[in-house]
Amino acid sequence: MLTFEQVLEIFKDYLETDDEVEVLLTKRGYLRIVWPGNFPFCDDGKLCRTPEELFDLLLEDCQSYYELERTKGRRSLTPEDIRLVKARCRPYLEKRWEVEKK
Repeated sequence: MLTFEQVLEIFKDYLETDDEVEVLLTKRGYLRIVWPGNFPFCDDGKLCRTPEELFDLLLEDCQSYYELERTKGRRSLTPEDIRLVKARCRPYLEKRWEVEKK
């Protein structure tokens, strides 16, 4: 069974890389917050009550981060971009499968 701690460990490298995403423990679950640029306020926050919710949300965030990294926000994704982004996200899914097999 997947735990919050395992999800945070799976995405550790991504969370250290993306300065705009932060995950905080609250009384009700984990809160994922997006801090856009250097603004003093958050743009988006979502409460995740289960580890699966947190995993799915971070995987989406990670995919968006890698897409933006490829395009610099200046062009549409190409089929090659999509293939490369999926390849970069695949290790997160594989790590989850490894954890869930145990």
